[in-house]
Amino acid sequence: MPRAKMAQSKSSHYGVSLCVLMFLFVGSLNAECCTEGETKADEDDCTKYLVCCHGEFKSKSCENGLYWDPKEGECAVDNGECKPPTCEDGTIEANPVDCAGFLECVNGTVVIVSCPDGDYFDSVQNSCVPDTCGVCVNCTEGSTKADLNDCAKFQVCVNGKYVSKTCPVGDYWNSLEKECQKDDGQCNGTPGCTDGELKVDPTDCAGYLSCSNGTFVSVKCPEGNYFNTIYKTCVPDTEGVCVNCTEGTQKPEPTDCTKYQVCSGGKFVTKSCEPDYYYNNKTARCEVDDGQCKGNGTTCTDGDVKVDPTDCAGYLSCSNGTFVSVKCDEGNYFNTIYKTCVPDTEGVCVKCTEGAIKENPSDCAGYLQCINGKYVARKCSASMFFNVTQQECVVDTDGVCIPKTCDPDCCDVPNNSIWPVEKNCSAFFQCVNGNKYEQRCSNNLQYNNKTEQCDYPENVGCDDGSAPPSGPTAGPSGTYCESHGRCVGQRDGTMFPDASGKCSSAYVVCQCECEVDMSCFSGLWFNKQINSCDWPDNVKC
Repeated sequence: MPRAKMAQSKSSHYGVSLCVLMFLFVGSLNAECCTEGETKADEDDCTKYLVCCHGEFKSKSCENGLYWDPKEGECAVDNGECKPPTCEDGTIEANPVDCAGFLECVNGTVVIVSCPDGDYFDSVQNSCVPDTCGVCVNCTEGSTKADLNDCAKFQVCVNGKYVSKTCPVGDYWNSLEKECQKDDGQCNGTPGCTDGELKVDPTDCAGYLSCSNGTFVSVKCPEGNYFNTIYKTCVPDTEGVCVNCTEGTQKPEPTDCTKYQVCSGGKFVTKSCEPDYYYNNKTARCEVDDGQCKGNGTTCTDGDVKVDPTDCAGYLSCSNGTFVSVKCDEGNYFNTIYKTCVPDTEGVCVKCTEGAIKENPSDCAGYLQCINGKYVARKCSASMFFNVTQQECVVDTDGVCIPKTCDPDCCDVPNNSIWPVEKNCSAFFQCVNGNKYEQRCSNNLQYNNKTEQCDYPENVGCDDGSAPPSGPTAGPSGTYCESHGRCVGQRDGTMFPDASGKCSSAYVVCQCECEVDMSCFSGLWFNKQINSCDWPDNVKC
């Protein structure tokens, strides 16, 4: 008797771009025809342009400070061609709604700039200065108060601002004693979270909050790491997302020789030299400008590099006192933090084909899909993983990506492996998705280890001490078997669905013109269209 084989269901998960969907939906509505990749100006907004995607124009925006140049057919620096400047570059003034910041004119537009922590903007000196007199800060250093949203937390004044802190596990914040004390029910009687649950620590990007004994406690990432909010784990901070400088260190401002950057609170903030002064990169201080910065016929110091606003895959390098354009190697982009070209593994700059998918090296249960010119992380459906060879999501039956438990006998063998049961001729073991099941041959058939299927006893030659088959249920190898006429004249091995006509795991196999009742393995139904056991979703009744 031939062994029923499971038909493998091949699931596909293809990413479909928004552009393709829109084209399929409106393709018949007299959409304007265009050539793939063709561009043209957006007549309503000079900072935008239109690009042809699957036969339809889609709107794209230039980066800040750029406009669409219809003559060159690309985004270019806006020197007033698109919008007239609203202010004079370099001018600064107080921010009327924020005493700890100021307003600065950049590329003809007023932008908001914050002072470093603990500083305020002195309108007389026209710069940020330490707020030692409490001109702007709103609390006394070290003072505390209760956190109104969580009785296990409190707030403490740091650099003039209140930041949230968490009491140790099992404690709560006693607002009268102003200290954390053992929680004997004063805080709440029910846990506020599930043990092992993680969430973002709003006060520390280089750490996270982990639930322990029903309460969130602060946990620090290893040195040089930060907490990735997407993957919910600590990862190396190679891009300077959280930890990117040493407190007090300085560096030049690449776009303006009269300014420099200083590290404050783990991040670089821009400072300006006094009028007629420039920042000397060698001495790391502001000095009188005798032509070193402006007026000597040069615009930069040889070797200086800065961002190229028209090309994220390149940069500007100073050569003979003039900035010239330099391209990064193929597949790289210019990292503005490290001021060097690095591999564009995250699709920061290097464009991609809309809808294209590729492996996500940080998530085997997902993939990267090109959306609007950048690769975006997507997830496969539950119980699936991304097959790099097939370039699609497939069911993870072998535990390639999704962790699973398995019986010891089935962990390192192929799915559906079978072998005999010792001292039992009619039984055999089978591995299904890592689980071990004991199956029995029906109608007094015995398991044939050579053919790996149930067979007549005389073909197996197995003797486990049991009596030979006989009686009305003995089957083809006995003295009698049931027949409803369907197997009369049929060849041995012919299959029919169960006589009830309903979808089920039951079916019959013809042997000696008699019907032998059989049943599919757990979870499968008999598919009469292919005469085999199959997944229920593939069976039509």
